[in-house]
Amino acid sequence: MNEQERVKYEELYRQKWEQQIKKDKKDNPRLVTSNRYINNTMHKENGSKGGRPRKEENKLKLTKDAEVLNRMLQRKMTLGDAAEIMGISRKWASTLKNKYDLPR
Repeated sequence: MNEQERVKYEELYRQKWEQQIKKDKKDNPRLVTSNRYINNTMHKENGSKGGRPRKEENKLKLTKDAEVLNRMLQRKMTLGDAAEIMGISRKWASTLKNKYDLPR
């Protein structure tokens, strides 16, 4: 195969490849490239104000478990130790801590 034939077939192959890609995108919408544009107006606004705004204080009323866990955490007890004493799983103690923003 000489140089001219190779170039001719390369062009033909490219055209067929592009046709197949269009067909695949039509058949499967997940193949369409997603737009990665990020609306960063809020980032610019917060940056000019000195950073991300602070989180509002959590105003949820503490449950009995949350009150007990709060007292233990205020006394510098680890989450695992507090959960073991209370008889709850460490995961549940972590959920309570995050939900009520403990220690308060």
